[in-house]
Amino acid sequence: MMVFRTGLLLGLLLLSACAEDAGPPPPEFARPETALDYEVALEGVERESIAALMRQALELYRQQDRGAQSLAFLRRRAEGDMATVLKIMRSDGYFEAEARYEIEDIAPAAPAEEAPEEPAEDAAEAEAPGALVRVVVTPNRRYTLAAHRFQLLETGPGEPPAAPDAGLLGSPVGGPARADRILDAENAAVEALRASGRPYARRLGRDAVADPETAEIEVETAIAAGRAHVFGPVTYVGLEDVDPDYLDTYLTFAEGDVAEPAKLVAFQRALISTNLFAAGSATLPPERPEGAEAPVTVTLEEAPFRTISAGALYSTDAGPALTGGFEHRNLFGANETLTLEALLGLEEQSLDTRYRIPQWGRPGQDLVFGAEARRIDDDAFEEIGGTLFAGIELELSDELTVGAGALLELSRLDEGAGSPAETSRLVGLPVFAALDATDDRLDPSTGFRARASATPFSGVVGDSPAAFMILDTTASAYFDLTGEKKYILAARGRLGSILAGDFDVVSVNRRLFSGGGGSVRGYAERFIGPLDANNDPTGGLSVAELGAELRARVSETVGLAGFVEAGSVSEKLFPAFDEGVQVAVGGGVRYFSPVGPLRVDVGVPVNPRGADDAFQVYISIGQAF
Repeated sequence: MMVFRTGLLLGLLLLSACAEDAGPPPPEFARPETALDYEVALEGVERESIAALMRQALELYRQQDRGAQSLAFLRRRAEGDMATVLKIMRSDGYFEAEARYEIEDIAPAAPAEEAPEEPAEDAAEAEAPGALVRVVVTPNRRYTLAAHRFQLLETGPGEPPAAPDAGLLGSPVGGPARADRILDAENAAVEALRASGRPYARRLGRDAVADPETAEIEVETAIAAGRAHVFGPVTYVGLEDVDPDYLDTYLTFAEGDVAEPAKLVAFQRALISTNLFAAGSATLPPERPEGAEAPVTVTLEEAPFRTISAGALYSTDAGPALTGGFEHRNLFGANETLTLEALLGLEEQSLDTRYRIPQWGRPGQDLVFGAEARRIDDDAFEEIGGTLFAGIELELSDELTVGAGALLELSRLDEGAGSPAETSRLVGLPVFAALDATDDRLDPSTGFRARASATPFSGVVGDSPAAFMILDTTASAYFDLTGEKKYILAARGRLGSILAGDFDVVSVNRRLFSGGGGSVRGYAERFIGPLDANNDPTGGLSVAELGAELRARVSETVGLAGFVEAGSVSEKLFPAFDEGVQVAVGGGVRYFSPVGPLRVDVGVPVNPRGADDAFQVYISIGQAF
């Protein structure tokens, strides 16, 4: 019997580390006259992954660009690599592998004709002597991993845990004794013990016994399992303005629960997601505690709580507009967030205020209040009004959020076209569900998102009682065509309907519209659908939209986009396309700034009506959808 110790099985891991760390470049010296260039040929290695590892680890390859100082120096370099070749082969199960090298002279033959009296300046370099180094590997038998056992030590008081099954963890029992898969199984065994409440489990070492008669190897890995621990008290470090009691609402464990590291990671992520901290970590003591309790230390660095923002928008139909915002994310120490957003444009001016209390009543549930004052004066209608809102939003998962609330709206509306101005007084009970499974909320490249909402309204419009329900659904999907985020295909759709007994029952500001930078680019804002005698849009009871955009990133900061979009608005309850389908095509440029893509788009109607403009230009921040 032969015994191969840990070093043989670790050959693959150690050599990979050596290949990645080449160290500082050596100093440059004048090339000696005996220097020679050489080529390397590797023979006898069937697996490409092993051959690639040798090309990374062998000095013959690593120093090939510099050549060798002399033929003797090249021989020493090749001789030194033979031990490395054998280690790599053993790591792949070839414990009887043999390796040798051969050096052949491949210097260019002398020309048949006499050389010119004055050779070219680079002739010496062109005629430098050369060599071919053949690394010849004879694998011989590949050893089979007959058994892989785990020996658990230092298990502490109580019932010791059962030893993990190496085969179930990926160890190649019954197959070639590959060191990388054996190491992976050992790591998986340690992680399994940690996940079961032994967070200080660690690998101690291994013994490998090989039998040359049967070409089999048996491995025994020793693991210090450590005693079972439970979570102890939580201590916060670095807090100044944030209330620790609020942070406790994000705890993913209770004191006395089994100490699973995954729960610590989830807790840490939850704290960072509050946007209150620039950095943070939740850790157990670096050294194993004597008792069963493992206290948790949460180290946090508070981020600035206030943000001021400003921006500008432009479209050919609405003209320029300025935006501004202010946000305070920690008014009273528990992440209470106040947000103010203002829009100042030629056709629309608004001030929107929102106040959010997170973790209200239960984890993931927020209490939200809102107030908006607005003035709108465009082709569709004129409005001076305001809305008060209160609701609850519940995060069911990282991707799914649902919500419900109540709103009170008071508006003074004027449709023009000889219609008298009227006052709308409405009460609404909105509910929604929003799913976001994209990789980036500002600039997604993969995944999809969808939102469905239903809002029943009741009140008085003008002098008549009104009751109706708005149903609106949007969805978008994103496909990375190359896997490099260079070409993105994005698609979106919208379907909406208002359930109402009569078209005139619905206040004009609550009807469904289409067209503009957020729906069908190329048409003016709210301009798709029925038009009155003055060629002003009247809105409808149903809407359907569909669009696709191909986004190409031509550099780190610049991108191009081409799009086709279509929309239809009807006065019927469900999309009937009786007013036709308006289609637009266009393209744009994106500048990828730290705050998101800056977008310039030009849209052109494909089938314009007489009242439609020849094109529309949009300048804004963020992707169109």
